[in-house]
This record gives sequence, C-alpha cells and structure tokens, in this order.
Amino acid sequence: MNSVYTCAICPKKPCAKGDEKFPQNCPTVMEKEIIEKSIERYNVDENINKIMKIANKLPVTEDGELRSRAEEIIDLVKQMNIKKIGVAFCYSLEKEAKKFVKMLENYDITVVPVCCKVGSVDVKEIGIEKKRDKFIATCNPLTQAEIMNKENTELNVVVGLCVGHDMIFNKNSKAFVTTLVAKDRKYGHCPVKAFEE
Repeated sequence: MNSVYTCAICPKKPCAKGDEKFPQNCPTVMEKEIIEKSIERYNVDENINKIMKIANKLPVTEDGELRSRAEEIIDLVKQMNIKKIGVAFCYSLEKEAKKFVKMLENYDITVVPVCCKVGSVDVKEIGIEKKRDKFIATCNPLTQAEIMNKENTELNVVVGLCVGHDMIFNKNSKAFVTTLVAKDRKYGHCPVKAFEE
C-alpha cells in the first residue's frame, strides 16, 4: 500500500480513545508540532473556536433527536449569527436548492443563490471542445465564488456541484464552505453507497 499514514486501516483508532499505543507511522506520533499549532489556533482564532464548539453539539437536538444535514447547517447559522449565506448549486439539483433556500427564508437571513450555469458561457469560450455546434453552457464555479465574494457572504453552501467544479469553488470562496449535497449520479447523491457493494 502506498499510503503516508495508516489511519484508514488502523483497527483500534487509539487517537479516538485517549490510548497512547499508537502505530509507528501514526500522524499523532509523527506530527506533534502540527497538532500543537492546531490546538493553539483552535484557542486563539475566535471564529474557529466558536465553530468547533457549535459543531460538537449539532448532530442532536436538545431533545435527543438526530438532525438532518440541512438542519445542522441552519442551526450552525443561527448560533453563529450569520446573516448572509451563499448557495452554490448545480443546475441538475435546482429543486433541492430551491427547497433549501425556502428553508433559509424562514429565518432572518439574506440568501445569495447562484446556479452553476451563471453567465450563460458556452464551453468553447473556455477551450472545451464540443462535438456539435449547438450551445452548451459550461458550469461556472469561479464566477459562483466571485459573486459570493462580492456579496460578502459569511458562509457558502454547496448543493451538488460536480467533482472538480466543487474544488474550484471551494478554493476561490473567501467565506467558509460546507457541502449540503455531494453529487453522485450513480447512487442518488449518496456517495457512501459505493462502499456497500
């Protein structure tokens, strides 16, 4: 196996149990300096500290009920007092994006939804070859991110951007980004099903 660390195949996960019997190539052992700097940053950066504290409680309501991912995002937004959210969505998941935007509208939040086809840019304009002369709109994650940057969104939520397009969007967003829907055409947008076969 060509893996830097054995985290993925470590059977006991001592890091999650406070056990100090770590494998030799465990990053907990090998990357102590990075870990120490991370701990310091968790305590010094107010935003990161606040997100960590809130995220720890998000999965379950005060009544012990599990939350959906959409509910977790909304609860985080409320607790962080976020007032402006971007929703970067794929054209093929417009129904889901519309429902999420409607959920957000129940709160005192300004929503900046931007479809991946924004700009109506033909693929040929960015050097992508096409087999027929018909107009084919390219996905435009860079513009989605830049519009949200211009609007000063405080959090951006991805709804089904394609693999690759999501990378460009995440890299160029100035605000924190979280994913509501990870597109998976084969498994109904539930990528973990690939590991059940």
